Amino acid sequence: MIVLFLACVKPPEPVVAQAAVATEAKVAASVAVVLVGDAGKGNQGQRDVAVAVRDWCASRPCDFVAYLGDNLYPDGAKSADDPIFVEKFETPWADVNLPFYVALGNHDHYGDPDAELAYAKSSTKWIQPARYYNFKKGPAEFFVIDTGKGEDGEVPEPQRTWLASGLGASTAAWRVVYGHHPIHSGGLHGDGKVMIETVEPVLQAGKADFYLCGHDHDLELIDDGSAPVEIVSGGGASLREVKGPGPGSRYLASSMGFGYLTLDAQTASLAMVEVSNAGVKAAYEASWSK
Repeated sequence: MIVLFLACVKPPEPVVAQAAVATEAKVAASVAVVLVGDAGKGNQGQRDVAVAVRDWCASRPCDFVAYLGDNLYPDGAKSADDPIFVEKFETPWADVNLPFYVALGNHDHYGDPDAELAYAKSSTKWIQPARYYNFKKGPAEFFVIDTGKGEDGEVPEPQRTWLASGLGASTAAWRVVYGHHPIHSGGLHGDGKVMIETVEPVLQAGKADFYLCGHDHDLELIDDGSAPVEIVSGGGASLREVKGPGPGSRYLASSMGFGYLTLDAQTASLAMVEVSNAGVKAAYEASWSK
């Protein structure tokens, strides 16, 4: 069970080719993660968010970026040599010296998703050992899922089995799952019916603490008092209007920006950071304890 404290600034069968484990040699006491989705446009919006992340992390600990899908608009990559990787990833993020642990989005599936995996083999920044995979950082274990090509999101049964097994076996203080499509959302796409029916029960049974996602081009925190807490951070390059907050929505903004999640053995803290012409600000903050 996790307890929430809020501060508002602003009113299987895992297939080897598909599932993998990324490891780290030394366990740290804490981990700090930047959450960015829907960023792969190579536009001014992406550049503005990248500058904001660079400056934010210059004065705060940042260990990696959870890159939440739709990494290469509009149609993904054709091959590992596709110049789109330079145009819409390497160049905009050149000044952010962090590893990016990458999830696939629906737009990435419009091209060849395996091109992204192949690119990861030669990149020092783009980390993506498989279409879905897990890794440990500090007191947390992260499970990266592939929610597919459709607009509503879908996770096939073999992948759900892998996820259930991994969550069940995890001994980490925090279990964090991330993918592209939301389960619940007050944004333009709204709730994902298939995700609610098929993925949410796996997260609940596996006692996942957080689910991170994008797809809706906005920022949102959804917490109805039961796990998992859902963080939507799809404002990496552009924004869309929102439909309005649903049950459990604590913060919702049609804004570009990113999330900043820190985890230690007992406490999780979140800042939702808005990026606009008016500047960069932590618009909403929340914390949880075990």
